[in-house]
Amino acid sequence: MATAPALEFAIDAVPTIRHIGHEREPVVILDGATGWVEHLRDFAATKSTFAPAATVGSAYPGLLGPAPVAYVDAMVRRVLPLISTHFTGTPVRPARARGNFSLVTTDPAALTEDQRVPHVDTADRLQFATVHFLATDNDDGTAFFRHRTTGFETLDAERLPRYHAARADDPPPPAGYCTDGDAAFEMIDVIAARPDRLILYRANLLHSGWITRLPAHAADPGMGRLTGNLFLQCRLAA
Repeated sequence: MATAPALEFAIDAVPTIRHIGHEREPVVILDGATGWVEHLRDFAATKSTFAPAATVGSAYPGLLGPAPVAYVDAMVRRVLPLISTHFTGTPVRPARARGNFSLVTTDPAALTEDQRVPHVDTADRLQFATVHFLATDNDDGTAFFRHRTTGFETLDAERLPRYHAARADDPPPPAGYCTDGDAAFEMIDVIAARPDRLILYRANLLHSGWITRLPAHAADPGMGRLTGNLFLQCRLAA
């Protein structure tokens, strides 16, 4: 693995901004984000110990493993100015950050009902999520959705009661991963995975992994849908 000083994101990678849905929420796409995807895959395969996400209380449909602290710190440094420029319009500072590696491994037939529908990570508009795609041969990315009954594409504290009331009347989701939407949710955009592509979005966007297939060796970091993930709680700088 590269030494800590080398763990910086590429400063010459130019972000693309995609405004999605009726709410026009920005999603930042950064291709060629690091230039050291092979190092990260090697770390995940040889130094990171993966465990079922459920063991740490996560509904993620697969395995989670620790990522290098230097990688997580570098990701925070890279996305903070992007958040200030494209989301808040004012400087922000990190309040809390959590990063890890992830592998989708759950068979579609074994998904829980919650895993078969889009979700938000939080109702806080100052929490952000990144997905850094690290697989070499898998374009299954991230999809974003609109709840059909309410029209919501994002959730906040004010919207949550109405959303939960409406969800109680929704039909159950079909079996399998939510790739194209269903009777309750309309897919409004999808961003395909590419090696070393990073996407950044508000964690209160309704979203889901866009999982069209499971690799034969889904639990192998060298062959599965490996991603680096960051959940970053921000505060507006004083």
